[in-house]
Amino acid sequence: MKKYIFLSLVALGSISCTDDFLEEKMVSTITQDYFNTEQGLEQLIVGTYDALRITKQYQQGPFAFFSGVDNMVVKSANYAIYSGSVWNSTGNEASWTNQLCGEYTSNQMLGFYPCINNCNRVISSIQNKTVDGKFTSDQEFANQRMAEAMFNRAYCIYLMNTLLGDVYIPQGYTTALPSNYAYKREPSENLYKMMISDLRFCFDKLPPAAELPAADYGRATKGAAAHFLAKLYLMRALGAEYSTSEYGRNSDGTIDNSNPNSYLGMLYKGQGTADLDSCIYYTNYVIDQDGYYSLESDYGKLFSHPLDDYSNESSKEIILACVYGMPANSGTNGRYGNRLPYFLTPNYTSASWGIPDFTWEYPGKGNGHSVSPSDFGYDVFTNKQADSRFQKSFYLEYHTSLRGGESSSTPAEDLDYYAYNDENNQTYRWTESMANYFNSNILPTYNRESWGGRQAVAGEHKMGSGDLAFAYLENTKETAIDINEALAQPFVLIARWIKDGNKYYYRAPIQAADGGSYAYNSLSYVGLDKVSATGSPTTAKYTDPNRNSYDSYYSSRDIPLFRLAETYLMRATAKGLKGEDPLPDINMVRHRAAFKTTDTRNEVLARLYPGSENLTTSERSWPYQVETDMTSAMTADASFWTSGNNAEAENYPPTATSTEDRFVNFILNEIAREANTEFIYYEWLHHSGWQADRIMYHDQVGSSMTGLWDSADNLINGTGPTGNGLGSFQPAYTLKPFAQTFLDLLTDENGTVLDESSKKAYQNYGY
Repeated sequence: MKKYIFLSLVALGSISCTDDFLEEKMVSTITQDYFNTEQGLEQLIVGTYDALRITKQYQQGPFAFFSGVDNMVVKSANYAIYSGSVWNSTGNEASWTNQLCGEYTSNQMLGFYPCINNCNRVISSIQNKTVDGKFTSDQEFANQRMAEAMFNRAYCIYLMNTLLGDVYIPQGYTTALPSNYAYKREPSENLYKMMISDLRFCFDKLPPAAELPAADYGRATKGAAAHFLAKLYLMRALGAEYSTSEYGRNSDGTIDNSNPNSYLGMLYKGQGTADLDSCIYYTNYVIDQDGYYSLESDYGKLFSHPLDDYSNESSKEIILACVYGMPANSGTNGRYGNRLPYFLTPNYTSASWGIPDFTWEYPGKGNGHSVSPSDFGYDVFTNKQADSRFQKSFYLEYHTSLRGGESSSTPAEDLDYYAYNDENNQTYRWTESMANYFNSNILPTYNRESWGGRQAVAGEHKMGSGDLAFAYLENTKETAIDINEALAQPFVLIARWIKDGNKYYYRAPIQAADGGSYAYNSLSYVGLDKVSATGSPTTAKYTDPNRNSYDSYYSSRDIPLFRLAETYLMRATAKGLKGEDPLPDINMVRHRAAFKTTDTRNEVLARLYPGSENLTTSERSWPYQVETDMTSAMTADASFWTSGNNAEAENYPPTATSTEDRFVNFILNEIAREANTEFIYYEWLHHSGWQADRIMYHDQVGSSMTGLWDSADNLINGTGPTGNGLGSFQPAYTLKPFAQTFLDLLTDENGTVLDESSKKAYQNYGY
C-alpha cells in the first residue's frame, strides 16, 4: 500500500510527449511548494494524463482487459482455461490488476491511484486557491484545468470499477503515510454519482475540440466529456436490474460478497430518473451539435500508419486519444510507452516463406504475442465478403519482403524479395503433387501480376518477388478446404479447417518435409489450449513503421480511446432499449464498414474464403477489385435480433431469450466487430451483464460447456478440439480478484490489521 501514497515525490516522473502540451520541463529541485506555482500545477495536470497510458505500457493492460472476454484469448494456457493457479488472489491476474491500480518501479509511481492522488491535489489546489499566477487571476482557465483533472480522475475510477466493482477512492491527496489503511470499498452507485457530477462540470467548462489549440492536442475536450457521460449513463442503465439482495446488493448499497450472484450485483450503479435519455442527450451533442466530429469514410484509414505518415491520428472520428511522441523508446513516453504492438502482434518471419527478418512496414518484435482473437473473434464477422473490418483489422496475408534501408534504426520501405529462381531464394519448394494440382486446378484462373503465369515445377521455389508469403483461412468444418488444394496454393496457407478424405483437421500446423517442402501435421494442432503458437490472424491496428529500430517493441503511435463509431452505437443502444428506432445509428457504422468499389480484397479473401464463390469472376481475379458496393449487404434490420437467418448467424447465447436480450447481444457483436482488439469491448461486455454467458457459449478454451463446437481428428492424446470446452470459467471471474498483498495491508479505523473473515468479506466472491 505504501506505493500508493508517496505520490507527490514522483508526480512528474512520466508526463511528457512530443505533443506540445506534454513536453517535459525539467527543474533542478522539486518540493511540495512547487505545486503551488502556476508552472508546477500545470505540469502536475499534464501528469494526470498518465491515466490514459497505464494500460498500454506493459502486460497489465492486455492481460486485464483481454482476459474475461469471448473474442480474445490470452496466450498462456493457465490464463486461457481460467486455471485456479492464475485466477486467485495470489495469481498473476490479481497481480496485473493490482499493478494497474498502483505500482512503484524504476523510481516512478504508476497506476490509477497515483493518478487519482495527483488529480485530487490539482482539484484541491484550484478550489482552495492555494496556487498562484493564472490559476488565481483567470477563473475560466482555472475551471478548464480543474475539469481536466476531474476527467482523468473519472477515467481511473471507471476502469477500476470495471475491473473490480466497488473500490476504495481517496477523497483528498496525501504526501505522507496515513494513520490507517481503512480503505473501505465505495458502492458503485456512489462512484457513478461522483463521476457523473464531475463530468457534467467537465462538459460545461472544457472547450470544444474545434477551439482547442493544435499544441494542446490530446487534452480532454467538451466532446470527450459528453461521450464519457453518455457511456456512464448507458452503463448505469444496463445494470439497473441488479439492485436487489438476490444479487448481493444490500439496502445500504454495499455488496454481500458471500452471495454467488454478487458478480451481477456489482453491476448495479444506481439509476437516474432518465439515464437512457441522458445518454441520448450527450451522444446527440457529440454527433449532431459539436460540429467537429465525423466518421472516417474508410475504416482502414483509422489504423493505417505508413512510414512518416501520422495523418490517421488527426482523424475527426477520434474524440479522445492516448498520445505518444518520438522517438518511440524515449523516456518521455513513460515507463515503456506504447508497447501494444509487442503484446498483440505475431512473429511472422520465416525464410521458408520469403520474409527472412522483421521489416519496417510489418510489425517489429512480436514475441511478446500475449493475446490473440478467439475463434469467435473471427466468426463474429458474419459476412466477411461484405464487412471490410475483418480484412482491415487483421493480417490475413503477408507478402514476401526484405527489410529496406541500410540502417537498423532508420525506417525505410520494404524491398522486394528475390525472384523465385534466384540463387538467394530460400522459400519452400514445390512437390510433384503440389505442382500437378496447381497447374491443373489453380493456374488456369490465377493471374496475380507477380506470378506472371508461370507453371509450378517440382523442386523449384514456390514464392518469389511480389508473391504472397503466407495467408490465413478462417473457415468452418462445413467449409473445410481439401488438403490437396491447401497444399497447392502458390503460398503457404494456414487454414483453420482442412479436410483429408473423411478426416478433418483443426489448425494443423505446418511442418518441414523432404526436399525443402512442407506438409500439414495431422497429429497436432495449434490454437485453443495450445495458445503459445501463432496459428491465426493477429491485429493490424497497432503496427508502427516509424519505430526506433526494425525489431523494436516500442511504438510512438497514438491509441484512440473514444471514437465516434462508439458514440453512434451508444445512442443506438439507448434508443433500442427505449423502444425507439436504433437502425439509423447502427447502419451509419455498418455502412461505413462495407466494402466499396474503391477497395480491393485480399487475395485469400477473394479466392478462398467461404462466400468468395458468390463474387464475380473479375472480383476473384487480380487485382481483386471490388465491383459491387456492399452497403446494401451490410444494412441491418430488426430481423438481426428477432428471428430468422440473420439472427441465427449472430450466434447469440441460448440464454438470450427475449428480443431485448438479443438486441443487446447484437450491439455487443457490433462492438466486437467495430472495436476488435481495442480495450473498450471489455467495458461493454462487462457492464452489459452478458459477460459470463457469452464466455460460456463462445469461448471454447475457457468454457466448461460440452458439445457446442465442432470436433476434429487431430487430437493429442485425446485432448484438443473434441467439440467440448477446455476450461474452468466461473461467472465470478467477470470481476478480477484483489491481490492478497493488498488485502494483507488493510486495517480498521484504529490501524488494526483485518482478520481473515474481514479480508474474505472484502474480496470479490469466488476468490
